[in-house]
Amino acid sequence: MASTLQPPLLPALDAPDTELASLRAELVRTREALREQNEKLHSTFELPSVGMAHVDLDGKWLAVNDTLCGIVGYSREELLQLTFQDITHPDDLDEDLALVQKLLTGELANYSLEKRYLRKGGAQIWIRLTAKLTRDSAGEPWFFVSVIENIHDRKLAEQERLAVKQALQASESRFRIAFDNIPDVVVIYDHDLRIQYINPATIRTTGMAPEAFLGKRESEIFPADLIAPWQPALLAALHEGRVTSVEIDVPLNPGVRNLLITCVPLRDQNGEVKEVMGITHDFTDRKRAEEATVKAALHDNLTGLPNRALLFEYSSHVFDQAARNQHEGGMLFIDLDRFKPINDIHGHLVGDQVLKIVAHRVQCQVRKADLVFRLGGDEFLVLLPQLANSTEAAQIAQRVLRALADPMLVDGIELQISGSIGISIFPRDGMDMQSLVNAADNAMYHAKQSGKNNWQFYSAELSGRVHAQISLQDKVRRALKDRELQLLYQPIIDISEGRVIGAEALLRWPGSGVGPDQFIPAAEAVGQIIPIGDWVMQEACRAHKRWRDRGLPAIPISVNVSALQIRQKDFRIKLMSMLRQQRLPACALQIELTESALLEDMDYAGHLLTNLQQDGVKISLDDFGTGYSSLSYLSRLPINKIKIDKSFVRHLNTDATSRAVTEAIITLGRRLKLDIIAEGIETQTMLDEVRALGCEQMQGHLLSHPIDSDAFESWYASQRPAPH
Repeated sequence: MASTLQPPLLPALDAPDTELASLRAELVRTREALREQNEKLHSTFELPSVGMAHVDLDGKWLAVNDTLCGIVGYSREELLQLTFQDITHPDDLDEDLALVQKLLTGELANYSLEKRYLRKGGAQIWIRLTAKLTRDSAGEPWFFVSVIENIHDRKLAEQERLAVKQALQASESRFRIAFDNIPDVVVIYDHDLRIQYINPATIRTTGMAPEAFLGKRESEIFPADLIAPWQPALLAALHEGRVTSVEIDVPLNPGVRNLLITCVPLRDQNGEVKEVMGITHDFTDRKRAEEATVKAALHDNLTGLPNRALLFEYSSHVFDQAARNQHEGGMLFIDLDRFKPINDIHGHLVGDQVLKIVAHRVQCQVRKADLVFRLGGDEFLVLLPQLANSTEAAQIAQRVLRALADPMLVDGIELQISGSIGISIFPRDGMDMQSLVNAADNAMYHAKQSGKNNWQFYSAELSGRVHAQISLQDKVRRALKDRELQLLYQPIIDISEGRVIGAEALLRWPGSGVGPDQFIPAAEAVGQIIPIGDWVMQEACRAHKRWRDRGLPAIPISVNVSALQIRQKDFRIKLMSMLRQQRLPACALQIELTESALLEDMDYAGHLLTNLQQDGVKISLDDFGTGYSSLSYLSRLPINKIKIDKSFVRHLNTDATSRAVTEAIITLGRRLKLDIIAEGIETQTMLDEVRALGCEQMQGHLLSHPIDSDAFESWYASQRPAPH
C-alpha cells in the first residue's frame, strides 16, 4: 500500500504520573492493535482477484493495490496523482457522483455500479465498482473503500449476445414487414399446389377475400387460359427444384399489364422441396417509364427543348442533305450574359424560370425549319439547316439578341440579361457536328471577350486568339498556386495638405509580361478571381498591420473587388473575419468597385454596401465615367469616394470632352459630399489642372510608382510633403 491510515493525534496530557503511565500503556496497546489491523487490512487490500482502493472525499486515490493498477494500466505512483473522476468515462460519471452523494448523506450504506474506466492511453474497460463510506469515531465521513472488479470480457459477451438477439429479432421483423408490405403478389403453395398463404398485396390486386384462395388450387379460382402461361414455371420449381421466371401479359384493369412471375422452391431441413413461393411483379409502370426515359433522354427536362444527344443524332442527316443540295447550313452557339448572378442572388427557381423564358424567346425568333437545343446550364444552340448566305445567320442572331434584351418579370422581380452568340457555317467551318459546335463555341467566347451582347463569326484567326486566352487562363491558375502574383502599393495624397492619406493595393504578375488588364479578366473567366481576391484582401490586411506595428501612422488600404466577389453571399463575413484576424478596425480596408459590378443587381449591391458601411468599411467607385455612369445609382448606393479615370485626366489640356467630364464628376461628387480622387497624375501640369478644378485627392507616378510592401514602408517613413 502507498499509505496506512492513522488515528487522530492524542492531545497533550496534563495529569499525575500514575495516570500518565496508565495512559501511555493504553496508547501502546492501541498502537499495537492498529498495527495488527493495518497488517490484516494490507493483506486483504492486496487480494489479486479484485482491485482495491481508498479514495478521499474529493475523489483522489489515497491507496491502490496492484490489481487495480493492472486494470487501469497506470502505475501506483501515476494513479495516486489522479482522481477517480479522471479515469471514469464521461457518460458514466454523473451516475457515479450521484451515488457518492447518497453515501455522504446517509441514504445508502454502500452501492454497486457497472461503469467504464478509461485506461491509460484512452481505451475503455468495463468494471463493477462496489463502494462504501468509512466514517471516523465522531461519525464524520472519512474516506471511501472501493472494490473494483474487471468485468470487461463478460460485458462484451453480454453486449454481443444482445446484439445478435436484436439482429435476429430485427431480421425476423423486417422479413415479416417486407413479406406483408411488399407490393408484389406473393403466394405460397404446398406440395399439392394448394394455396397456403397469400400476402395483403394479393388481396388488394385481385379484390378477393383470403377465403377465396386458402386451401384451393388456382384451377379452382381462375380460368384455365388465364393460369396456363405460368403453370410450367410452377411445376418446374416443385418437381425440378429450380427457380423459374416467366414474363406474361395479362388483361387486368386498367388495360393489359406486364407481369414477371418467379417461382421459388422452398426446401425443408433435408433439402426436399415441400412448398413453392410464387412472386408476381407488375412491371408495367417500369416498362412505360423506360419508354418515357428513352424519349426524355433526347429532350431537356426544364425547357422541353431537344438536348445535345438529339442534336448529334439529328444533325448528321441535316448536313448530309445540305451537302447533297450544295447549300450552306449554320449554327448559333448562345451563352447568356449575367445569368449566374440571377442564380446566386435570387435562387435557382427564379433562374429556371428565366431559362424557360429564354427558350421560348429564341424559338420565336428562328425560322420554322430551324431547331433550338439546350446544351446545358445557360447554353443554347440553334441549328440552321439551310442558309441562303452567312448574312442570314447573322440576321437571325441579331433578332435573338434583341429578344433576349427585353426585361423579364419573374415572381415580381424585373430581370434583364443579354446573350453572346458565336456563329459557325457549314461546310466552311467544319464538315461534322463536333467541329461546327467547337467553332461556334470559340466564336461565342470571342463575343464575350468583345463586351458581351453581340455576335461573332468563327475564323481561324479567332480560334488562335481563343486558344491563347485559354492558355492564359491555365497560366493564371498555376500562378496563384505557385504564388507568382505580387501586391504593390501606390500612395493616395491629399492635394491641399500634401500628406499621405491612403494607399491602393495593385495586383501584378512579375516576370510574366502580362498586365492586369489581361490576366484579371482571364482569372474572372475561370472563377480564379475569388481565391485571388481573398488573397489580395489578406495580404493588404497583413501589410496594414505590419506598417502600424512598426510605428507608421495608420492609413487605409484600398483593394479592388470584382463583381464575382461581391456576389458571394459570405463576402462581408469573410472581409470582417480577415480584419478581426489581424486585429484591425474596419476602416483599415476600403473596397473599390466598378460601375458594371454594381449594375448587375442594384438592390443586392445597395444592401451589401449599406451593411459594409455600417461595419465601418468605406466604398470607392473606380473608373467613374467610363461605364454606365448614372445619377440615379449614385444617389441610391452608399458610396464614399469617386475615382476619376486616368483616361480623362491624361487629356485635360487636349480634349474638351475629357475636361468637361472631369469638371462634371468633380462638381457632382462635391454636391453629393463624396471624396474625389484623380488617378494617373504623372506630371506637375496634370496635378495643377485637377487642383484648379477642385479635386481633393490624387495618385499617380508623379509621386510614386506602385512599389512592394517593404519599399512602400521605407518610402512612407521618409516621406516629405508631396508637391502642391
